[in-house]
Amino acid sequence: MATLENVKLLEAKVAKVVEKVKQLTGANTALMEENKQLKKKIDTFQNQINELEFSILTYKEDHQTIESGILSALNRLNQVEDSLENKSADVEQHTDAALAPVAQREQPVQNYPAHAASFKNGDMIHDQGYPGNNVHYHS
Repeated sequence: MATLENVKLLEAKVAKVVEKVKQLTGANTALMEENKQLKKKIDTFQNQINELEFSILTYKEDHQTIESGILSALNRLNQVEDSLENKSADVEQHTDAALAPVAQREQPVQNYPAHAASFKNGDMIHDQGYPGNNVHYHS
């Protein structure tokens, strides 16, 4: 039979279990709230990750576009340089070929008259001159 002591012992144990359940329920509620907050943080971090991945992708595409543009410009500069080198070589060949006969020809000696210029009263007078600046023509 149940004695009074056994009933009191049972009540004490039940009260202890009830108290423990209340503690665990409160802890569970706190953990659930923390879980919600952590999920919000995860969502925020995931959004940031998505934005950063998009930025990286955009950066890579821009980098490739810039690199392609630089390579294209370098290729065009190389083509221009090659073209100029070819034209320069052609001009040198044509110039050398054209100048060879000229170098072999005698150059005429220019004889200037002995009386080409004379000075009188500080004015310059000569047979051929520029009208003005005190230059006078002989008549």
